[in-house]
Parts: sequence; structure tokens; C-alpha cells
Amino acid sequence: MRHTCGGVFLVGASLVCGAAFGANDGLYIGGSLGQSEEHFDASTYFVRSDDTAYKIEAGFRPLDVIAGEVDYVSFGRASGGVNYADTYGVGVFALGYLPIPVVDVYGRLGVVNWRTNVTSPYESFRRTGSDLAYGAGAGMSWGSLGVRLEYELYDVAHANTMNLATVGVTWSFL
Repeated sequence: MRHTCGGVFLVGASLVCGAAFGANDGLYIGGSLGQSEEHFDASTYFVRSDDTAYKIEAGFRPLDVIAGEVDYVSFGRASGGVNYADTYGVGVFALGYLPIPVVDVYGRLGVVNWRTNVTSPYESFRRTGSDLAYGAGAGMSWGSLGVRLEYELYDVAHANTMNLATVGVTWSFL
């Protein structure tokens, strides 16, 4: 009886590991929800927040160790008194994966084209630019369905701090 349970466990673990490791290549789409932190430079305008953020992504992973991805990210609203700022952006990233079975551990490096709309009772203006973005993540896949946990930093020119921590799902087109 003990050998049968052990054998069933090994077969089940092999199926799960095989699905998790072998189904990641190709086109994929996904979405993430999480927490953003924004602290803007006081010389420009003083607003800050820890707000709910979301990200939508599409990518292509041609090999087990590398992928390319395009993201849309909304950081939510940062506020300070009656002033507020909404920041969002589109980024292009390269992802490099460590060759670890079962779990995908990766780093990401790219450029984000961002836009911040600032509103106050006295004036409104916008800032735009393209800056470096980088981060790390981990994920697992079961067939076409995957889950991710990511942390990203954005070097936005007028922000002292701009980062994002998310949990998301992906769907691979096998």
C-alpha cells in the first residue's frame, strides 16, 4: 500500500512538473493587480500615494530562458491635499529566466513611456517621458494558465519613488 501511494505521488508530481515546466513557450497575455508607491519630487509638485494599480501584458517567449513583453500599467492616483496626479505608461521589456524546473524566476529590464496628469484647483499640467524600468518576478504554470508575483521599479524623471508590486495571471497560447 505504501509503495502504491508513493508511486501515485511520483506520477502526479511528474505530471504537474511537466505541465509547469513545458508549457511556457510561445505567445501569452496576462493581467496583474497590486500596490503602487508614488512619491513625486517636491520641487515639481508634492503628491504621494500607496494605491491600487493594475497592469495588462502581452509577450512572446521563444526560448525557456528569454521573453519579450509589452505592458500597459496604471499606477493609480497620488494626492496631496487638493492636488492629485494620475500616472500610467506603456513599457517594452526583456525578461531573462533562470533555468530552474517548476518555478519561473526572472529579471526584467525595459523602457516605459509614461504620462502623468497633474490637477489642482489652480492649474493642471502633464509631464511625459521615457525612462528605465526594471524588476524581478516568480511564477508557475499549469498548462496554459500561469500565475505571477512581480516587483518593479521605475526611474521616472520627476518621481523620487515609483514602484509596483503585483500578483497576476497569464494565459499561454500553446
